[in-house]
Amino acid sequence: MARLRSAIAKQISRLKERPFLLLSGVYLSTIANVATALTVLTGVAFGLIEMRRARRDREERAAFAAVQALMTPEWMSSSMIVASIPDGTTADDLANDQRTLEAALKIATIMEGIGYSVFARIVPLSVTDDLVGGMARVAWRKFRPFVEEERERTGTQKSWEWFQWLAEQLDRHGRSKTSLKVGAPVAHRDWKP
Repeated sequence: MARLRSAIAKQISRLKERPFLLLSGVYLSTIANVATALTVLTGVAFGLIEMRRARRDREERAAFAAVQALMTPEWMSSSMIVASIPDGTTADDLANDQRTLEAALKIATIMEGIGYSVFARIVPLSVTDDLVGGMARVAWRKFRPFVEEERERTGTQKSWEWFQWLAEQLDRHGRSKTSLKVGAPVAHRDWKP
């Protein structure tokens, strides 16, 4: 024990005589390791922040592209025709009305693309719900008998699979403040820029 005390006392006296010994050897390498770790952590944090920003940018671009694809005279007229299809319309009724069938196929094709875009996480479900959630639900309800008959006729479940998936996901996870009964003017009355 006396030897240990003597060795410690000797080290302390050396440090008092030469305080820069703290920066040599192990102490200097420890400082370098801490600096390296801080640099790496800063880089990782910056990378994560940039990834989030890039994802938001991508989502905004995808939403803008979706709006541009939807806001065409063809989409507007087709959506009005599809919305006016009476509930309970059979697949044969739809197939026999060429104008209505064409409108339904246009809407279904767009919904198919949007459905896959949501699945691939290109367009967020919440944005889709706000933009076309109501139309997707209504169109699927009206078009479903035709799709089911088409799947049975062709023997494949691939027909309009992403359209169906989208409608089901909107029903399951949709969080939009708007609905078929509450429109944007009411739901977002207190919106502030």
